[in-house]
Amino acid sequence: MTAKKTRREREKELQTLLGSLAGKAELEALADCYAASSQTIRPGRTSLVTYILVCERERGMIAD
Repeated sequence: MTAKKTRREREKELQTLLGSLAGKAELEALADCYAASSQTIRPGRTSLVTYILVCERERGMIAD
């Protein structure tokens, strides 16, 4: 089992991905997957990185 990442570590990873078109598409797909599994819609004003971090924290994927 892999160790949980801190919020800052994960946020940095996500922001790095956001720097390229392929990375942004990957993040959009991840956010869509999280939205589908929770049956909620991502609020329009919420940043992609923030939305993913919140979803991952709710799922226990991020260390406090």
